[in-house]
Amino acid sequence: MDILNEWNKSGNTNLTQCEEKRRISYQTSEKAIVSSLIKIVTTDGKPFKFLDSEGFNEIMDPIYNALGMNPVTSRNIMNFVSVKEQSVKENIRALAKGKLVSLKIDVATRMDKAILGINLQMIHSTLAKTEIIVKTLGMIELGESHTGIYMKNKILEVLDDYGISLDQIYSITSDNGRNMIKAVQVLNDATEESLFEENIESENLLNELDSIELANIHLVRCAAHTLQLCVYDVNKTKEIADKISACRTLCKSLRTERYRRVLIENEKNIPSLDVATRWNSTYLMLKKLLDLKDFLATQSNICVEADWDWIETYIDAFSDTYQATLKLQDKDLVYSEFFVVWMELKLKCENSYNLF
Repeated sequence: MDILNEWNKSGNTNLTQCEEKRRISYQTSEKAIVSSLIKIVTTDGKPFKFLDSEGFNEIMDPIYNALGMNPVTSRNIMNFVSVKEQSVKENIRALAKGKLVSLKIDVATRMDKAILGINLQMIHSTLAKTEIIVKTLGMIELGESHTGIYMKNKILEVLDDYGISLDQIYSITSDNGRNMIKAVQVLNDATEESLFEENIESENLLNELDSIELANIHLVRCAAHTLQLCVYDVNKTKEIADKISACRTLCKSLRTERYRRVLIENEKNIPSLDVATRWNSTYLMLKKLLDLKDFLATQSNICVEADWDWIETYIDAFSDTYQATLKLQDKDLVYSEFFVVWMELKLKCENSYNLF
């Protein structure tokens, strides 16, 4: 049922006719409108069909008519996205041409699909300022086993698309996975081999060796992932693992419908559950559980067996480590701050071991 039409037919047409309309004006262009619509379906993640919705077109049609442009719809938006993609790539190619760059690579699995993400980092200087530029080169779906050789080939495909050669790469930051480490190793091997391919039969090869700089792509281990592995080493010890498991069981119990209703009625937060791939989710689970300590002590109908002293000790031990993780994940963290955080993190992680 068209509620608005029914409402108008029920005797409210006079109000609609008397509604004040105002003429507004603002400066825009076809290029600006198309750019905004591209953001809607890319950056904002809206479905293409959104561009065909009735309410959206009631707003956009007057703008299309005023600019004398054809409407942008779900059927032609990809044409504009493709043009924008090429423009972005050309800008990155120009920016990275002949420059020393670093890469960040990672693989994430979502909805049964493995995606390789590759970021470019470089220092860009102008007369006005010097800044660290971060650009996403690609999000590539992986269709084979994630071996070092396969990862190397996918990385090379992306670099070739942007005209970036291996001798431009100063470092690659990745997690501590063996396949990532192997990928950097074979990239170094491939670079060194390519330096000799054209001159292998040259009689003057020995005379040219002094002028050749062998590739040396530095592997930088992701600090956040390294920290995560350190915490995992602590959490997997039997005594601590058993304590965490008991707390997890209690949280599951408190999330059941019977106790969930009690928490909501008393305006208390429902405890969360941790996930295997995020150590800080265990920290947050225990912290939220501790927040319920005083309330649970007043509820005789809720059976609670928790080692509150141990939970408090765990949270106190890892609070600084948790904060360090947040800092290390800050995309705006500059390099000087990074090394300060890393040294603080190293010390705090060592202290965490000593507390248990």
